[in-house]
Amino acid sequence: MFTKIGNILPESLEKSGLAPKLAKARVLSIFEERARAILPETLTYAFKTVKLEQGTLIVACRSSAAAYALKAAEAELREGLADAGVDHIRFLLAPWR
Repeated sequence: MFTKIGNILPESLEKSGLAPKLAKARVLSIFEERARAILPETLTYAFKTVKLEQGTLIVACRSSAAAYALKAAEAELREGLADAGVDHIRFLLAPWR
């Protein structure tokens, strides 16, 4: 009589076109969690993910120190993200307010 929402939701998201957007948002979130776990406390909020476009994850860094630290940990940060469509990570020095 009743259908579990877990059976309905994936198909509904696919039909609505939201599934790819949610997958991209999930990748951004996974990257941020991993990066914040790796970086020293002083740099945990010195970056933000911007977008995932054509296999490239764009990350804005507030300082060159944050960009350098993330670049140094890139191999570790990329683990498992290839399955989610991330081929490259691009770190940009882009201070924001």
